[in-house]
Amino acid sequence: MSKHRDIRYSLTLITVLMVLLIAVLASASLWALRSLHRQAAHTAAARSVLDLGSRITTFLAAQPAVQNDANAGWDAFSREVRALHAVENGLQYVSVSRDGVTVFHEQTRSLDSAPAPAEAPPPGPGEVRVTRKLLTVGNETVPVVVFARQVPGEDSRPRVVEIALRKDTVEREEKAPASAIASMFKVSLATVGVAFAFCVLLVAWMMRRETLREAQRRQEEHLAFAGVLANGIVHDFRNPMSSLRLDVQMLQREAAKGGESRLPRMAELAERVRNTIDRMDKVFQEFLYVSHPGSDQREAVDLAACVHDCLSILAPRFENAGVRAEVEPHEPLTVQAHRNSLQRAIVNVLTNAEQFSKKGDAVTIRMRREGLHAILEVLDQGPGVPESQQKQIFDMFVSSRPGGTGLGLFLARTAVERCGGTIRVTNRPEGGACFRIDLPLAEERTGSAV
Repeated sequence: MSKHRDIRYSLTLITVLMVLLIAVLASASLWALRSLHRQAAHTAAARSVLDLGSRITTFLAAQPAVQNDANAGWDAFSREVRALHAVENGLQYVSVSRDGVTVFHEQTRSLDSAPAPAEAPPPGPGEVRVTRKLLTVGNETVPVVVFARQVPGEDSRPRVVEIALRKDTVEREEKAPASAIASMFKVSLATVGVAFAFCVLLVAWMMRRETLREAQRRQEEHLAFAGVLANGIVHDFRNPMSSLRLDVQMLQREAAKGGESRLPRMAELAERVRNTIDRMDKVFQEFLYVSHPGSDQREAVDLAACVHDCLSILAPRFENAGVRAEVEPHEPLTVQAHRNSLQRAIVNVLTNAEQFSKKGDAVTIRMRREGLHAILEVLDQGPGVPESQQKQIFDMFVSSRPGGTGLGLFLARTAVERCGGTIRVTNRPEGGACFRIDLPLAEERTGSAV
């Protein structure tokens, strides 16, 4: 025989894990955003270097020395190159060629070997061509970006101005925004971490507080249920106790007659006292079930016999109030119900009818079959129930009678629903209220089991 264990995760732990998961997703989003920004910064730096190289090339191509090849002009051109290198230290060399022959070349940084000649054809007039080369500087190879521009000379022979910028110029241009992005990422990550850590602590605290409040609410509900149960016991014991008191008083009066006392009457009263005590014991057993419910198995109950037992219990109350109880002729009806619960419901409904009846009034009980259900109606000649209260009258602590506890009809509805039935109230056209109890017939359950 295998045993299945139910694994229940703490709601607090699940919530904390969800917050942590959101934090991880937020951190991953920040990381992806950082990568996108770094890529954008690299692209912007590359464009900046390309624009810088194009402007330097254009500037040098416009110098007079490039146009007329004067020796004095080359000295001034060299000073311009060194000045540019002082401003932009990524400038590797500047070269000017005519008809494929180099007429000027100046290295701004030392090289072990001269740059390899460009294999690409010279650029078109006014065009700045961009290519890449590898130069040997010391023992390492340095990548450079070469910018070339062709300009016409005074002798109508074209010159080509070529400059080289080290590739680390791009990295230098990218360094500042990359550093700023890294700092922003660290600050954002720290902010997200602190915020989510605070959220985790807040959620844990709130869940713990809610757990404590739930425990307190349950305790209050248990106390409220205990109060309702106590009130119900008092309510259901009050009716038989009243009947018991009346029977005992009548028994005392009969016994006080001495030799004129009627033994059959005394035996009848004693039998009613015994029945009332039995009813009180059944009520007590019913409340034991409410506090510790057992099996929900129902049994076949003779509805007419149950009604007559309830009328026997309430006979002293009806007799003392001067109210008649009339049972109309009916066919035999057997319902599927809990006997004690059904008696409890009928007693409470009959007690309610007696309390709203005047002396000389009659409470009528009708029983009939409707399909697979038995219908029990209790009709009184009282003031009736306002239409606005016909649904609320079965709620707990709702009563229109002065001094009423508001539990009788509530407990009656609870008992009827436990038997699988329903109860409702309407007003009679001739005056008074009609309480209708709808119960399943025993034949219905028997038929469904076949």
